Amino acid sequence: MRRAARFFSFNKPADWHNGRMANMSVRSSGISIERTDKYSVYKSVHSYEIDGADEVADFAVGPGSKLYVLDTRAGLWVHDYENRHTEPLFSPGHQLFTNRSYLAAEGDCLYMADPGGDNRISSVAPSNGQLLWTARRWNGIELYPLAAAADKGRHLYTVVPLDPAGGSPDSAEVPAGSRIAVLQWNSSGEVVRVFEHETMRLDSAASVRDLCGRFSLVSAGEGEPVLLDSVRKTVTRFGRYGEDPAVTRTVQTGTPAGVAVDAEGAVYVGDGSREGSSEDERFIFQYAASGECTAKVSGYRSRVDKLLHDRKNRIYALDREKGVITLLELQSRTMTLADAGLPEAWYVSGELDSVEEETEWHKIELLADIPEETQIRFTCFATDDRYGVLEGEVVDYSEYFGNPDIPLARKWKASRHLWSEPIVNPRDALLMNAKGRYLWYRLELAGSERTAPVVSRLRVHFPRQSPIVHLPSIYQEDPGGSKFLERFLALFGTFFAEMEEKIDKISSTFDPDGVAGPYLTWLSRWLALDIAESWDEPKLRTLMKRAPELYKLRGTRQGLSQMLHIYTGVEPFIVEQHQLKHMQESSELRQMFTRLYGDNPYCFCVMLPPECVRSDKQRMMVENIIEDQQPAYAEGRLVILQPWMHADMHTYIGINTVLSEPTLLTLDRQSSMPHGTVLIDVDRDKRIDIHTRLELDSGLE
Repeated sequence: MRRAARFFSFNKPADWHNGRMANMSVRSSGISIERTDKYSVYKSVHSYEIDGADEVADFAVGPGSKLYVLDTRAGLWVHDYENRHTEPLFSPGHQLFTNRSYLAAEGDCLYMADPGGDNRISSVAPSNGQLLWTARRWNGIELYPLAAAADKGRHLYTVVPLDPAGGSPDSAEVPAGSRIAVLQWNSSGEVVRVFEHETMRLDSAASVRDLCGRFSLVSAGEGEPVLLDSVRKTVTRFGRYGEDPAVTRTVQTGTPAGVAVDAEGAVYVGDGSREGSSEDERFIFQYAASGECTAKVSGYRSRVDKLLHDRKNRIYALDREKGVITLLELQSRTMTLADAGLPEAWYVSGELDSVEEETEWHKIELLADIPEETQIRFTCFATDDRYGVLEGEVVDYSEYFGNPDIPLARKWKASRHLWSEPIVNPRDALLMNAKGRYLWYRLELAGSERTAPVVSRLRVHFPRQSPIVHLPSIYQEDPGGSKFLERFLALFGTFFAEMEEKIDKISSTFDPDGVAGPYLTWLSRWLALDIAESWDEPKLRTLMKRAPELYKLRGTRQGLSQMLHIYTGVEPFIVEQHQLKHMQESSELRQMFTRLYGDNPYCFCVMLPPECVRSDKQRMMVENIIEDQQPAYAEGRLVILQPWMHADMHTYIGINTVLSEPTLLTLDRQSSMPHGTVLIDVDRDKRIDIHTRLELDSGLE
């Protein structure tokens, strides 16, 4: 007696969790290689793309896709990198600040910190270039700003020496042991907080010019400045209220330059090494809030002179040598396997028990998405015994392959003789020489940096079912020929199996909830629902389920109302002539009702709010529904109700017109005009709360 065919199916997350995996994620859509978000180059802005500008000296990030760019001629430009549009904010030769300025921006605030100009710190309105405030001294100290940043509260932060010896910007000296502090300025130009610490004192004397470029500054959130000292290779992070800072020593090679902080608090530090150093080792390094170096931004390998991070989680890196501002954004990338360092993953199943000795396993069916440059490899082995000898010891195969303490390479080397030859990208493949009660299989997924295969379903069929048994015995006697014939006939076996499966599930194709797309529209035609061809799928399914009851109501007011409610989601307002008969007896109202509803006793009006008919296509569909559902002797007219207050128009209280409580007329959020004010009195001019006529004897300024 021929045994019934069976199969093990893996298509739900719970199915896959019974096995062992590495670098693999399990989702409702299937299994695939783990993915992570990594920074990659989104766009590069070159100096020559900024019309009229010279080489880039500094920049700040503005709203939207705007950059504020300072060039080497001290010109300040507003550049929209998405639309490649540039406008000058300050043309070269303005003499308001020099090309040594540091820019900082947030919202509608733009700041310049200039160690070499007359206005050491300036606030400018970026919309028109209006100078809002400037500062040269603070608490009797000459200011020589060495870095600048802005936070979400539109505060400005500047790094300044608190003990300068004075002099011109080119000759000013800062003695050894001098304090370096971060000043917090509000939007009015006042210093509201000073951040300093003993670790920020200078070890040796230096000129202001030598100190320029040594420090980088950024604000973490609102009120938490983070300072990078590229000489000491330290990052100092202050709390919001100036408490003792956390000091982190950076360990990357090269020269630390530029600092940025993302929304999660991670700190990014660039490498300011000059051209000619090992470019392969120049990265942007990521540090956790604890100070541990957690990752490299390998998508950027160039010099960094300044780093910024915006609210869209993008990183901006300036390379002055190349004159390029590079934008990096988080993009999904395939993770690499720890042992191999390649974008790969593997899965080993638990034992599949057929419950019968010497079972011949038939085939596998794999439903998977395999993009170009990716691969799936399938191998298996079968045995009648769960136990075997590996590395000189008797082991349980399932426990051995599931043991996380045994290195992956060691497992595969020790069990190499057990596994079959790999089947590459199998869709439907016979399992040759797989005989035994138990079967284990292994899936190896190989991806690329950006893409990876996804396995949605895997079926392992058993026992062996071959059409060769239906042929005369002479075709089964030759061992060599029968193997080939068995593989050849397996193709037709697959076709027959797929056909039988479709026949078994044919009833599901008649279920509106079981089909979608063009097939759902085709199925609706079985119910003569031609008017619903362009309906979206949820509405069409509802209509198909309710079609039997709607057919009984066709040609009635109730049927039309329900049909329109399914399509628009709103209960329509239907007016028939017999409802108006007693009101038309008055000659004064007859003319108005005729204009609104007509005088044809076989005509009715269907009224809907304007949000239900936003386009010509929707209006046409509503009119088709009315025409299809109206009685043969009647004619329906569509009226779109507008929100107005004309008493002789289509105005219906509670439908398209609302009477609300009187409210105050509020002016500039401070002054109000009482609702009892009537603006008509001629005798008492310009007096609010007394009869006043606006634009006749009074005005609002």
